[in-house]
Amino acid sequence: MRLNDNFRICFPKEKVYISRDHNWAFAAWEIGRLRGDIKPGATIIHIDGHVDYIDPEIEIEEILTEEDARAIGRSLGIAEFIIPAQKTGTIENVLMISNDGVDITDTPVERAYSLNHYEQEFRRKWFEQTEGKSVILDLDLDFFNLNYQDLGCNPILLPETLIRQQLINIKNYMWDWDMVTVALSPDYCGGQEESEYLLDLFLDVFQLDKSEAIPW
Repeated sequence: MRLNDNFRICFPKEKVYISRDHNWAFAAWEIGRLRGDIKPGATIIHIDGHVDYIDPEIEIEEILTEEDARAIGRSLGIAEFIIPAQKTGTIENVLMISNDGVDITDTPVERAYSLNHYEQEFRRKWFEQTEGKSVILDLDLDFFNLNYQDLGCNPILLPETLIRQQLINIKNYMWDWDMVTVALSPDYCGGQEESEYLLDLFLDVFQLDKSEAIPW
């Protein structure tokens, strides 16, 4: 499996959308809204090594078709996908778990710095805030790489047992996810091999058969 720039697969029944680059999450969320899988004004739980909260450089127009969604998603930068989805109204609240050094205290985003920080400080509050709303898991696999300095090399991945434990917790003990978007981000995972390894762990824990995936 080669993670080329246009690599995108999905599991429509499970409402799981996977892409090489994170900007495609915007398109997936809009497609989810158009198909009725999520309600407008959804909440995302953004679990990522990066905050990815950057204003888009392009004008965001109304999304009426799935092709509209793909066209805009294709045009966005890899860190520009959250704010556009807020502009369309598909996403309302952003709850984030990221230890990125970028300061976003002047934004409406609520942020925990680790899964443990979330468990200790935000779990009940965030659960109450999302009552009655669609909730989307937005996961970047670079969350499991501790080396944020070197692109495409020198990964420092968490041990497999810990990655599996965290994925199990995310899948089974956080929310009943209405939709899941996953970014592979091979450069930020340490390379393609590492990204594919993390993808295989994700698919295994989420009980998804790669042979059943379809392009989107």
